[in-house]
Amino acid sequence: MFRREILDEMAKKSGVIERVRKLDGAALLDIALSDENQSFNGISMQLLRRRELDVSRQALHQKYSGKMGDFVKAVFEQLLTVELPEEGIQGMELYIKDSTKFALPASMAEHYPGTKGNGIKAGVSVQFEFGVKGGQSSIKLTAANANDQGESNADKETIRPGALYMRDLGYAHMGYMNNIREKEAFFINKLNVKAIIYTLGDAGYEALDLSSLQHMQGVFDRQVYIGEEKMPARLIIEPVSADLKAARIATAEKESKKKGYATSDYFKLRAGFNFIITNLQVEKYSAELVQKLYHLRWQIELVFKAWKSFLKVHDIKKSNTQRIFCMLYSKLIWAVLSWKIYTAIGQIGQASILKVHRLITDTKELLREQLWETNTKWLQMLADIPLKCLLKEQKKNRLKTNKLIISI
Repeated sequence: MFRREILDEMAKKSGVIERVRKLDGAALLDIALSDENQSFNGISMQLLRRRELDVSRQALHQKYSGKMGDFVKAVFEQLLTVELPEEGIQGMELYIKDSTKFALPASMAEHYPGTKGNGIKAGVSVQFEFGVKGGQSSIKLTAANANDQGESNADKETIRPGALYMRDLGYAHMGYMNNIREKEAFFINKLNVKAIIYTLGDAGYEALDLSSLQHMQGVFDRQVYIGEEKMPARLIIEPVSADLKAARIATAEKESKKKGYATSDYFKLRAGFNFIITNLQVEKYSAELVQKLYHLRWQIELVFKAWKSFLKVHDIKKSNTQRIFCMLYSKLIWAVLSWKIYTAIGQIGQASILKVHRLITDTKELLREQLWETNTKWLQMLADIPLKCLLKEQKKNRLKTNKLIISI
């Protein structure tokens, strides 16, 4: 992927260079991957030090005023197609997807419009999905004002029969769940607070009376029917602590007050429970196992935390449009590379996402030299690190993540 001939061809195709002179495709990408919004004089000095290339600031300005961003975007898209060898996956693969949003300079509003409610003129939503066992991943950008329901509809053709999917509540509408059922796949997600829940008794369909669960002991695990179309599903209801219920109600009332309406009694009743909906068979997957599997969804929040804390994907400074594109997609290239490194380390469910990303950030210059084969010490450094230094810290009385993943 980082071979010079490939990058030269991509640079020519994108229009950032017409013919290779001082700055070839590899040098341009190297500039982009190291760009922390420094001055063109700084980049010029960097090229002289790293590559012994004497390039004026005016020449660099021309590149960034031209098709530089288009070139880096093309490299990012090509990198997404490069996957590590997929090993045979034992059992069911679990796919987790979510998005993280952040603002962009206002000049990007034409390309990535923001959200009106919070006054952000331009912004992006980074959509990320990965397979927990195999590590297959996909990343794409949508505008910040695009809703996740539309994104989940676009995913319909990628659903794999027999796989398990977990999504945030924003994705998990009725159409999404029906798409998964039609493909003979499985889902676990929370249930929208507005969804109507029916049970089937001798008198036919009856709306579930939540007040009857107020003093419930243990977990409610039953076949139910959701919405007006009465989609069959398995509902697991777990009571939460009084403190958590009170916190949920307080948050809702604060938001309701801003919008000028009162929090409903029905919401206050539902705030006392966690609602998890799935189509996994009760014979194979206990309610306890389903609840623990759902907690794996928080692994993707760790990925987003790593991207923002270490890779600074959200830190995009004001500049011309092409340079903003360049900075945005170069940060995403680092995100893809970091994920592939994390996956290559292996140890399903054991390697720490945060520790691996911290290591990559701390050794970024050495890794950059590894990419361009000017120094091959990074891989040796990785091989010399004791594996335990990159593993999660296991807490007492908690099922190990790797054992939970292997159980499905």
